[in-house]
Amino acid sequence: MVIDNSSDRTARVRIADICRARKIAYFGLPRNRESHPNRSHGISMNWIFHNIVRPLRPELFGFLDHDCFPTVPVDIAAAMEGKIVHGSKRPAQADPEAWFLWAGFCFFRFSAVQGLDLDFTPRFASGMDTGGGNWSLLYRGLGENDVSDAQKTAADLDFDGMEANHRMLGGAFFHVGGASHRKLVMTPRYRRLISDHVWETHLGGGESRLVKDP
Repeated sequence: MVIDNSSDRTARVRIADICRARKIAYFGLPRNRESHPNRSHGISMNWIFHNIVRPLRPELFGFLDHDCFPTVPVDIAAAMEGKIVHGSKRPAQADPEAWFLWAGFCFFRFSAVQGLDLDFTPRFASGMDTGGGNWSLLYRGLGENDVSDAQKTAADLDFDGMEANHRMLGGAFFHVGGASHRKLVMTPRYRRLISDHVWETHLGGGESRLVKDP
């Protein structure tokens, strides 16, 4: 399911059209008045957990950012066999004991969290980005064997002298750009180059691509 938190109405229409063409369920979130992107992200995830996940009661559920693409067939259930959470584990910057799962790639066993009021908002005071609110509610009580930490490897690319550090997560998900490269990633030319790379390298060519512009 694609859950859309876009503030741009035109973007929502285009995303909904793509989902319809691909026969993928689409849901546009209610308007989020939070202006800080990290807090807005966390508030949206909270809404999804309480209003979509809880009523559905799936065995497993998770969140995948719009800039994180599966490049091979994936089996999340297998990765979570005997685990409570799976994702990209990040240390808190101001608390040596705390950690959180990156909000753009995190999965949970519903039976282990159904009684918790999960909170995906950041905890900036502790140096934790979106998802940090779950440290005190969930993560700090987990044992090492409860957590599946996806391996992170570099995927450095150089397009005509434009270099950026991307990441592969769990050997299967390509994560485009980090915070330090957002200005580069937002340029139309680079978006076109990275889109071509993803389609040609991982998706078997761009013949079925629906969005032709960067």
